[in-house]
Amino acid sequence: MADETDHAPEDMASLLKSHSLWASTDGAQGERADLRNLNLAGRSLWRADLRRALLDGCNLAAANLDHCDFRGASLKGACLSGASLWEANLGNADLRGADLRDAKLDHADLRGADITGAKLEGASFKFALLGQSV
Repeated sequence: MADETDHAPEDMASLLKSHSLWASTDGAQGERADLRNLNLAGRSLWRADLRRALLDGCNLAAANLDHCDFRGASLKGACLSGASLWEANLGNADLRGADLRDAKLDHADLRGADITGAKLEGASFKFALLGQSV
């Protein structure tokens, strides 16, 4: 479960910018985002580039994650209950044991995502691309 640690909004913006650079340059520049076990409940990360980010155990309950790019990200045991992930790209993301109860994943791309052991009660997947999700 996430602790009470949190990033100030200005720190989060810098962190996301550095991570986007890291992801775009295959690690040559910038720094990989490590958001493991942080409490980001209710935050808006709209359109954030979180490709291959570390989000294990992160509390993203009720967060606005619409249009976020989580391709290849690790979200093991993350709490995404009640989060909005409209048109989010979760391709090849690791969501093992994640809490997705009541999350809105409408139009999301989950092809290749590992959702083994995830809590999915009440989650909405309207028009979502599930492909080879496990």
